[in-house]
Amino acid sequence: MRRIVLLALNDVRLTVRDRWSFLWMLLLPLAMTWFFGLQGRQGGGPPKFVLTVVDRDGGWIARAFVGELATGNVELRELPPADAGRNGKQVRTLVLPEGFTAHVLAGEQQTLRLEKDEGAAADASRAAEVHIVRAITRTLALLVEMKQSGALEGGAPEFARLQARDPLVRLDVTTAGHGTAVPGGVAQSVPGILTMIVLMNTVIYGGVFLTLEKREGMLRRQVTAPLSRAGLFAGKLMGRIFVAGLQTAVLVLSGRFLFHLDLGSSPGGLLLLLASYVFAVAGLATLAGAVLRTPEQASAIGWITGMVMAAMGGCWWPSEVVPRWMWRAAHVFPTAWAMDAFHALISFGRGADAVLLPAAVLTGFGLLFSALGARYLDPSGA
Repeated sequence: MRRIVLLALNDVRLTVRDRWSFLWMLLLPLAMTWFFGLQGRQGGGPPKFVLTVVDRDGGWIARAFVGELATGNVELRELPPADAGRNGKQVRTLVLPEGFTAHVLAGEQQTLRLEKDEGAAADASRAAEVHIVRAITRTLALLVEMKQSGALEGGAPEFARLQARDPLVRLDVTTAGHGTAVPGGVAQSVPGILTMIVLMNTVIYGGVFLTLEKREGMLRRQVTAPLSRAGLFAGKLMGRIFVAGLQTAVLVLSGRFLFHLDLGSSPGGLLLLLASYVFAVAGLATLAGAVLRTPEQASAIGWITGMVMAAMGGCWWPSEVVPRWMWRAAHVFPTAWAMDAFHALISFGRGADAVLLPAAVLTGFGLLFSALGARYLDPSGA
């Protein structure tokens, strides 16, 4: 057993000693996690649209209306009337005319003008129009209430008091039936990049070093030592387990403490998932090194394998957004099972029971890959 462990540690030493390993195994995945996590961050709601308001009136109803416009999913920018024509063309601008407050109090119909740039996004402009209509409706409703109660002379303070009341009717929106939330932000990028990079680097480095050892006769010398062929394979498999496990540990800790990702409420389930995935990846890397003949082949196959499995397995985007048939087909790859379990723990708050089936399947992948690798590994390099 001691010789097997020493053989495994030698593979770790060869991997860490490579000058590019620090970039590919640590800096690159951290940069990718940050970038994709930032692009798809959760919790911020839908993107805000920009609306510029030019208030040429300044009366209390105009100011109350602007206050209504400032609520909700809008980035409101107020532009002084004197600067309306000096700061360039705004994307979309709502103009409140002079005398707006006085005319509304007199019961006279008013027309508001929304000016849109030709290059303004159509969806955002439609959202702005709906938002303006909502603000008009809300403002008129409060003014009608003030008039009916004889409080219209109270002006802005009375309007603000009514505006601050809790709504009589509130809409509560929840997921019903079998709806599933779509993971995003670091909850998608941390497990996604971890799953992809650990697979890709382990297969590439593991395959390259094993094909080099076959080509240079190192495996022949190792098997002539007091070490059986089975022991030789066990050492190579263990070395890849060490490499994948080390990188996995670093990325998990980075996700927790650098990106502040909640890893779920089941540390045991997470450890079971990580261990089974590392075993599956190590088995695949050893199989690749056993059947391929040259380092160039191992590098190319490792790269292609990692990219295909990552894309199909939900590492690049949540599998919840793809058609169901594609989701089922992706489960011929270990990455899909790993991502299912990661999301169950991290995004959906499930316990260790959600990991049992994926971990069993990943262990099965590892046993299959290891058995095939042991079958085809030829220390002679023939």
